[in-house]
Amino acid sequence: MAEVQRYNSVAISLHWLIAFFIVNLLAMGKYMTHLEVDDPLRYTLTQLHKSVGITLLLLALFRVFWRLTHKPPALPESTTGFEKIGSQLTHAALYLLMVVIPVSGWIMVSASPLNMETVLFGVVPWPHISFLTTVSDREVVADRAVLIHTWLANGILLLVLLHTIAALFHQWVRKDRLISRMVVSGFHRNAGDLNNGLVAGVLIAAAGSVFLVSTMNTQSVSGQGILGGVSAADTSEPAAATDRMPATAGFAAVQTGEPLIGEFGEVQATLKLDKQAPEASSLIATVMTGSVKSNDAQLDATMVTADWFASEEFPESTFQSTGFEQTSESAYMVTGDLTLKGNTRSVQFELLLEDGVGWGEFTINRSDFGVGDDGQDDFVDDEVVIRFSVPDNS
Repeated sequence: MAEVQRYNSVAISLHWLIAFFIVNLLAMGKYMTHLEVDDPLRYTLTQLHKSVGITLLLLALFRVFWRLTHKPPALPESTTGFEKIGSQLTHAALYLLMVVIPVSGWIMVSASPLNMETVLFGVVPWPHISFLTTVSDREVVADRAVLIHTWLANGILLLVLLHTIAALFHQWVRKDRLISRMVVSGFHRNAGDLNNGLVAGVLIAAAGSVFLVSTMNTQSVSGQGILGGVSAADTSEPAAATDRMPATAGFAAVQTGEPLIGEFGEVQATLKLDKQAPEASSLIATVMTGSVKSNDAQLDATMVTADWFASEEFPESTFQSTGFEQTSESAYMVTGDLTLKGNTRSVQFELLLEDGVGWGEFTINRSDFGVGDDGQDDFVDDEVVIRFSVPDNS
């Protein structure tokens, strides 16, 4: 049998590297879209998915350039005209989708009202498509891009399966050693080595996918409780029942013209009112910023990141009163220091007392506390209303 002409080493390396990325992007995408939208792992995988997707786009563009400038090896003489046409169409579709799918994801992220930044592998900033960040109906554009991205991903999955089946058919049924054109050097010399190499490649790809999924599952378990509440490992006894409601803290803002309402699941506060000497009264509160929840579950995972609350570095936000002035029988004017994300500002509010519970609210400028980077000005309004309640412990 005549020696089969092979692709060069660059083409072979690009082929298997891109194949590995495609398989893992498909597995990652299917996995993360089945997670709850407020699962922090979903946010982490979304960032990783974007990084790998952009990497695939760059590799695919280079692969297309290499293909156009380097003539591929000839097909075996036994290849029929129908098979040649099918091969050309399949390869053309694969090249097209390897470029279009990452671009559709890029469009989706750029147009999304969430305005999430893309930093490749947490190191290299990747810009949004500028004109998409200013279109009037960003949500519609983003939704259509999601639909296109999903359908095209399913399409490339089918093409990859078709391509794989065709390669196996040529190797094990036609026995024309077609696949030896693209295998790593050393496996192409005889059928036995080639079959062993093919099996080894399949096993490596399967092992990589299993490793990826197992890593996802591990992160999902370890990530429970990151956004607040009781984690799966928390077996402590519940607090004793009390007639008094627990302390609460939340916020209200405007997000892309719509109300954004949130609350913190972990709040500790102590209110001590001295009716004989109101100026000696005190209010101390601690809020765990990682326990944030809002009416936009996808945004919750973003709010714990460095641009927003930076919950890993600054897990607590505190309030310490510095002055109390009684203004009526059931109202006090309170002055105090609010510390958020390492920044402290003085705030003042009216505290209303009702049935042994103090209620209040005040407005802050989130930029004063470094919450939300400069790119979020058109996404969430600067003014945020803080609302809270705390039982009177005096």
